Amino acid sequence: MKQEVKIKNKLGIHARAAMKIIDLAGRFQSKIDICYGGNCIDAKDILSVMSLAVPCGDDVVLVIDGVDEALAMKSLLNLIDDRFGEAE
Repeated sequence: MKQEVKIKNKLGIHARAAMKIIDLAGRFQSKIDICYGGNCIDAKDILSVMSLAVPCGDDVVLVIDGVDEALAMKSLLNLIDDRFGEAE
């Protein structure tokens, strides 16, 4: 399952947002990758997620494969759409 999504929060994927991604991704059995700028990384690895350094307004592609992929995709899309819980 694959979905493109725009990063909307002002700071992009920074340390706090990365922690929220890995915390959420870790709750699922599925393999979860985030693809950006020609790189696909494991969404459960904090250093990999932070190394993407995705700025506000750029798109990433979520690639999820496994038994709970639909729920994982919905949850991650909601997190991103909610701007990682940040005001902006």
